[in-house]
Amino acid sequence: MSEECLTKEDLERLAYTLKAVAHPNRLRIICLLSHNGEMNVSDICERMECSQALISHHLNDMLAKGILVLRREGRNAFYALADDRVTGAMRCMMKCTR
Repeated sequence: MSEECLTKEDLERLAYTLKAVAHPNRLRIICLLSHNGEMNVSDICERMECSQALISHHLNDMLAKGILVLRREGRNAFYALADDRVTGAMRCMMKCTR
């Protein structure tokens, strides 16, 4: 009888996170935040050359799922990664696909 490497709860949490980031724009946002730290929506839109509505949609969804954190300063909203687990997982997956 073989042992499972992850518990059912671990696998469910992993699937939830993977679903939350499973879009090229979301992965790019994560890369930007990983390299630049905290960024506001305008900076992210400019770097990605996408509309604010599209970027805001992705940011709000990842915020709701706990991947990002938000800090407000006046009328500006600044986003950052909640922790480095997602970027670590991305690096691991990239190594596996090379």
